[in-house]
Amino acid sequence: MMAEVLPARMRVLVKGASMAVWISDMGGPRTDFAFPRRTEAALRQAGIDADVRTSAIPAEWAKKAIRCWQQEVLAWSPDVVVLLYGHVECIHFLLPWRLERHANSLLTRPGRWREAYRKLVMGPLWMALVRTQARADAALSSRRLAHRARLVVADLERYITRTKQVGSPLVLVMDIVEPGPRWQSWFPGMPARVAVMNRALADMVERIGDPNVKLFRTTEVASEYRREHGEPTPDGGHFTPELHALIGDALAREIGAWAATQPHVARAQLR
Repeated sequence: MMAEVLPARMRVLVKGASMAVWISDMGGPRTDFAFPRRTEAALRQAGIDADVRTSAIPAEWAKKAIRCWQQEVLAWSPDVVVLLYGHVECIHFLLPWRLERHANSLLTRPGRWREAYRKLVMGPLWMALVRTQARADAALSSRRLAHRARLVVADLERYITRTKQVGSPLVLVMDIVEPGPRWQSWFPGMPARVAVMNRALADMVERIGDPNVKLFRTTEVASEYRREHGEPTPDGGHFTPELHALIGDALAREIGAWAATQPHVARAQLR
């Protein structure tokens, strides 16, 4: 005898790097939500009782996604998993990831010597290295790094395969928005790398062949925004508050359509 299906709050997990949590113009009003928070608000506005949790770390690579799988997926058992990975792997052509994390860490501690080191040593050194990389990136073929796309999709496919075993959730794989002019000047080959990465992500979803694993076209939302409002990533790599809102609303519509087929999803009691 099957157990009775009881209504429950829908659980949504969003994973990725800074694009999932950072806003191009930080320090704005409290209502400047990144898209995961906007997704939750839009789902509840649509009458779906949703709990959206975000696990995103700036400069996080796809190979790190699996680290918290047991706590975030196996233990929490989300109904929907949203993945935004592959952006970081497209940024640097030559500079190592660990140096990037060290040079631009958001977790630095105060202290006279620490601050002097960052201002007088690490800051100028990092900018000199970025300028050198930009010259090399413009001169050499960025397609040499297509192997990064293969590694990203291999890591994501392993993550998705394991995740599907935990109650067959909906998995949305977000594609990557092309960098804005500022980042293109720093990383001239990045647009080509993003194009390669997006093709690899689309091919992965098609290869998996599961109706509950879908490609979410972030690029289409950003293109519509660009036509009406201008550059969607003013700092070069992160969304405006308005684009975050549009992405959150689009995700909520996609998730809401799936939720309509799920008998366990509870309706929200809006006040």
